[in-house]
Amino acid sequence: MQPDRLSFRWLGVQGLELRCDGRTLAIDPFFTRPSPGFFLFRRVQPDHALSRRHLERCDAILVTHSHYDHVMDVPEIAVRTGATVYGSANVGQILAISGIPAHQFHEIAPGEQLSLGPFVVEIFANHHVSLPIDPFINGPLKPSLQLPLRLLDYRMDRSFGFWIQAQGVRLLFCPGPARPADLLFAGAWRSLSDFGSLLAATRPRLFLPVHWDNFFRPLDAPLRELVPPGGHSLSRLERFVHTASPTTKFCVPELLKWVCVDEL
Repeated sequence: MQPDRLSFRWLGVQGLELRCDGRTLAIDPFFTRPSPGFFLFRRVQPDHALSRRHLERCDAILVTHSHYDHVMDVPEIAVRTGATVYGSANVGQILAISGIPAHQFHEIAPGEQLSLGPFVVEIFANHHVSLPIDPFINGPLKPSLQLPLRLLDYRMDRSFGFWIQAQGVRLLFCPGPARPADLLFAGAWRSLSDFGSLLAATRPRLFLPVHWDNFFRPLDAPLRELVPPGGHSLSRLERFVHTASPTTKFCVPELLKWVCVDEL
């Protein structure tokens, strides 16, 4: 990896790490990956050793939303690296509960633009996929939360996507309103009709699916797909992309492997 050139690596689930001109921007870094047995009532202590091992330094963290598989490991990373965190009000409350100073959090809103060193970030509203358990995992945080939290304590209030520019390259992450981009990072749980509209509006050179792996499995275990009921596999999504947008290259990122954008 060339530290001055725009590079990225996939951290698993929806996590992404970007580096450019010596600066590091992380999106939804998540490493703890607790097993399903923790989901209902047991309290879960984030695995700080995993976070330290896989994300040594960071200047800024973008959080799409406050479900546990997007924000659980963010407080430890923020306190260790001094990174500023950008997210919703619920994200800010989770950080405050975790003892993160208020100056390290910035509440964001659609339409806002951030200048984060070499990264220019535009924020927009994003629609989270509907789930049968939505009433239990969405809405305001419960009052008087205490650490360690239960997984159901990480409730979502808002969901965001990001359009990021660096060194003349446009990256679209978790798109809501689609716009042209060179690299498109999108969760694999969308419907194929949504992907068709997204590809037509975005016209990316490279499509990289994220949030397709089984995040109940440990990070060091072999990756497995987690296909929701009525969903589609990566192989089916790849065939669809090749048909809907023949000029777009479909590429499943390799876990924790750096990729220099110049080499794509």
